[in-house]
Amino acid sequence: MEASSPPETPMEKPQYFGIDIDSTLFTHNEEAFEKNVNAFAKVRKMGYTPFLCTGRSRNSGLGVLGTSFAEKTGYQGYPGVYQNGAVVYDEHGNLIYSKPFSREFVKTLAEHLEAENLKDKCIFYTETASYSLAGIDEKLMEFTLDRKLPIPEVTPLDELIEKEYSIIKYYSFDVSHSGLREGVDYVQKITRSNWVYTLSPSGVTKALGVSKLLEHYGLSPNEYGFIGDGDNDTEAMHLSRGSFAVANAKELAKKCAKWVLTKTHDEGGFSEAMGLVYGV
Repeated sequence: MEASSPPETPMEKPQYFGIDIDSTLFTHNEEAFEKNVNAFAKVRKMGYTPFLCTGRSRNSGLGVLGTSFAEKTGYQGYPGVYQNGAVVYDEHGNLIYSKPFSREFVKTLAEHLEAENLKDKCIFYTETASYSLAGIDEKLMEFTLDRKLPIPEVTPLDELIEKEYSIIKYYSFDVSHSGLREGVDYVQKITRSNWVYTLSPSGVTKALGVSKLLEHYGLSPNEYGFIGDGDNDTEAMHLSRGSFAVANAKELAKKCAKWVLTKTHDEGGFSEAMGLVYGV
């Protein structure tokens, strides 16, 4: 499906609206971000439920948005779909869905990292922390700091494989060389950086997380909208009958969204979408 430019009134007002953070809701442009925050707050005051739908954890997502976001919107990250759909909370903060990697998957990947001297090129994320087999290299550290992600705690293999991970980030090697199979053992997406990849447990996408959230409330995808920009947003876009891509989204996301906005995330594309859908 080829997305089109948004019409004046593109859709009925969905009760729930999923929102990607990086390069969608969040921008370093202070004026545009203020517009986005105000739009988010107004939609909530109207009685609708905008929610975060992100590759980040809840703590990481709220951290990059800043304390003023929660103060101005009244949103504390609940409900929310986190770590690309592997972790889902309801509006009360109850965990309603979680799917971590299997211990065998983590062991196979970690042993491959050790065997091939790749220990500094991979980070394992739980819901609340991150770990690596060695201190991450300079390039991956720059990525981590730039995106305000938690710096991983160096952990020996025997301890690392005992934890439950929802998402893994890596670069510079081919995971399939470990014997693990894409589409069978894991889901792989490339980040906005175009060089760091994420791994999710088999079958896990943002669309799965959203589906679990909607099922919890007895709702159908017809009562859900979505906005994003990246490869990890495509399934969630397909799930929604009213999905948006910001103007600077990756080409794949633009093809999967129903509408492409006229504004980039730095120009307040999120607030443009909220204006089109909710009239704020």
